[in-house]
Amino acid sequence: MTFRELLTSASRRLQDASTPYLDALVLLSHASGMKKERLLADLPLQADEITAVLFEGFIQRRLAGEPVSYIRNRKEFWGLDFYVDSRVLVPRPDTEVLVEEALRLIAGNPSIRRIHDSCTGSGCIAVALKSEYPDLDISISDISADALEVADFNARSLTGKALPSSLSNLLSSVQGSFDLITCNPPYVEHDYVEHLKENNWPEPALALDGGESGFDLIPRLIEEALDSLNENGYLIIEASPVLVPLVAETMGEYNYTDIVQVTDLAGKARIARGRKGPCRQE
Repeated sequence: MTFRELLTSASRRLQDASTPYLDALVLLSHASGMKKERLLADLPLQADEITAVLFEGFIQRRLAGEPVSYIRNRKEFWGLDFYVDSRVLVPRPDTEVLVEEALRLIAGNPSIRRIHDSCTGSGCIAVALKSEYPDLDISISDISADALEVADFNARSLTGKALPSSLSNLLSSVQGSFDLITCNPPYVEHDYVEHLKENNWPEPALALDGGESGFDLIPRLIEEALDSLNENGYLIIEASPVLVPLVAETMGEYNYTDIVQVTDLAGKARIARGRKGPCRQE
């Protein structure tokens, strides 16, 4: 079969996916070892047997519900290719809003030198920040030892060195004090996570389940961060658009100041950030 025939057939089989043609194209590119641009130029050519067999295996996995990123063990985030598998969430583009806000704070506050990323998962936030500011002291933590293994691999492969890491439930076992804490915590409602599990959703439930309302862990994170932040240190939390106003409100209840909600490209609230310390003009 030609590459075009393989691609057309797979796209039809993946018609229930949200992006069937793109999924098939990416997987065929992965199976053939060719970049997408080269593959598109070579569509009339015959595919070799090894490529066809590999591609069929990838399509079977995609039909079973496995994300393309897990099949390829790769997801681009902040222009970097992260290793991912079923031990961690696949990084989402929305999380780049958190990275952008962190970088904005770092650029405007030379006193920010020590940063910690809690619930690090694949390490995408910490590694993205380290790639932009190699001299900053950045550490990571997660409740999952498996996730820390993935984050460590990504840090070493993408920055050339490991990041100090802690096995910790939120910040409870993290040592030291920081000028900035970032976190993309579990914030999906428990019942919906159970629904996902019943439908064989492959991402780890531990990284998704935010309790009954999705908000169970965030107040504790906000409280614990007060003990881990230096004076005038910042906390940035990602959450769903429904929860972000509640995150900001809770920060106010714990006497954070300069609280801001930041929207994503779709105009939806995506992160909240606050500062430990008295109000001031930035």
